[in-house]
This record gives sequence, structure tokens and C-alpha cells, in this order.
Amino acid sequence: MHHSSAGRVLIAIALFLAGIGIPATALAQLNGQNIKGDTGLKSGSQAPPGGYVVLPLYWYSADAVKDRNGDEVLHGGLDAFVGGPGLNVVTTKKLAGANCGFLVVLPFANNRLQGTELDQNPGGGLTDMYVQPLNLGWHLKTADVTAGYGLYVPIGRYEDGASNNTGLGMWGNEFFAGTTLYLDETRTWHAATLASLDIQSKKKDSEAKVGNILNLEGGVGRDLLKGAASIGLAYYATFKLSHDDLEGLPSLIIRGKNRVWGLGPEATIPLASKQAVYGFVTVRYQWELGARTTTEGGAWNVLATFLLKPLKTTQP
Repeated sequence: MHHSSAGRVLIAIALFLAGIGIPATALAQLNGQNIKGDTGLKSGSQAPPGGYVVLPLYWYSADAVKDRNGDEVLHGGLDAFVGGPGLNVVTTKKLAGANCGFLVVLPFANNRLQGTELDQNPGGGLTDMYVQPLNLGWHLKTADVTAGYGLYVPIGRYEDGASNNTGLGMWGNEFFAGTTLYLDETRTWHAATLASLDIQSKKKDSEAKVGNILNLEGGVGRDLLKGAASIGLAYYATFKLSHDDLEGLPSLIIRGKNRVWGLGPEATIPLASKQAVYGFVTVRYQWELGARTTTEGGAWNVLATFLLKPLKTTQP
């Protein structure tokens, strides 16, 4: 759907009012670093031991800003893209019975939706890097369990008050745990949830600090092709647990802790020949619902995963 330039300006103004320019008494809210809906089906499962090159791609398009009561205060169009390469390694080394792994992603962005730091065309560039120095995976008869720690490293372009930022100018600590429950003996049907808690530092050269954020991501689905493919319904929910520390202009229009839900289909297909499996592609689209003190729209999440060592298939 086409959106007018005036609509884009209104959205930018709304995010400005909701962002760094408002003091703490306004209870306005800033965005965190977690990409909403970046995991879905089997979110509580660690990958099998091995090495994987990953390419996550995220497109977000918002067409409304909602207030703390869920009423639309502004309408228009606002788009954002984040994507970049990463490396995921799962080892056979054990800790408390779990396989140990690590992950690093070096993403790029065309803009970041963050108050006065918003710009529709900042020129693109590196955004904040994500590192999991340790993730753990347990594999039980009727369930998988995962837990670990992630760190957002502020290497993206950032200056306090600039209009061309691609990073958020803050460190972020993420603690996560989740489970995938298998609903039948063949482990074909499954339901999963991954919970993560994000705690951020103050922004660079500023007293602004994003409040703590709880993210829930998962879904219900079914495996196909002996587990090589899957389809289902994925969801996410994001809740601000504490108010931001803000500085700058007087209290204006948008108040309250932000929250939003997302829901939509997901499918995974293998990248394979008759001799080997080389990787997988996962695609999900989620419509946002129930937004409070934030934008509301929809997002595509696409994840291409390539095995460093292709998996040989059994010949008939």
C-alpha cells in the first residue's frame, strides 16, 4: 500500500515525541535492540552439533502509531531493514548435560526506529553486533531446552541527536531460556516458547537509558520430510517492564510502557540435492496486534542457514 510523504513526516514526528526528547516524567518509551520475531517454531531448541553460516534478513513496515490506550494517534508509512551474516557453532562439549555453542551476527541497517535518531535514509551501514558467547541445549525425550547469554555490542554509527544513526549507541545484556515441547511420540508436532530479558546501558554521551524489556517468541507447528521442513504459526510478544530514563524536551503526547504482539505463518524448506542437504531457508511474516505506545505494522523475517559441512543423504 502506498503511503504519502506527509504520512511519513507524521510518523517521524510521533517517534520524535516518543523518543529521547522527552523527560522521564513523560513515561515515554524507547526501542531495544532485540529484533522482534527473529525466531519462531522450535525457538526452544538448539541446532544439532556442527557449524552454520547464517544470513538473517528483517523487513519492518509500520502504518500507525498507537497510544497507551491502543488508539491510533497518527497514520502513515515507515520502513526499516536489518540484515547481515553470522556464524553459529554448536559443539559436542557438555556443561551440566547440555551441548555448548556460540553465535555471532554482524548486521547492517538502513535506519533504526529510535526517537530523535530516526531518519528514513541515513545511508545505511553497520548496526549493533550481537554475540552469544555461550548457549546451552538439552535434548530430552519429549522436549528440548535451551538457555544462554547474549551481548549487543554498539559498533553501529551513532551520535547523540544525529539523524543518520544506524546503531543505538548502547550496550545490551540479554538473558534467555526456552523450551520446545513435542506433542506426539514421533516428535512431529511441537509447541515452543523462548523468553529473553534485555537490560541496556545508558546511551553514548547521554543520560538516556532504555528500560528493561521482556521478549517472548515461539510458535506451534508440524515437521515434514522427516524433519527437514516445517510449517506452522509463529508469534512474538514484547513488553517494556520498566520506564526509560530520558532527558530533553517537556512532556508531550505519548506515555506509558510500550508493548506489541505479532502473529503469522512460518515455513522452512531444505536446500538439498539427491546427495546432500546444504542448508535451510525459513520465512515468516507476522502482523502486529495490540500495540501500545509504539508503532504497529508487520514484518518479514527470512533466515538462510548453510551447513559448513553438508549432510549426506542416504541413498535408496
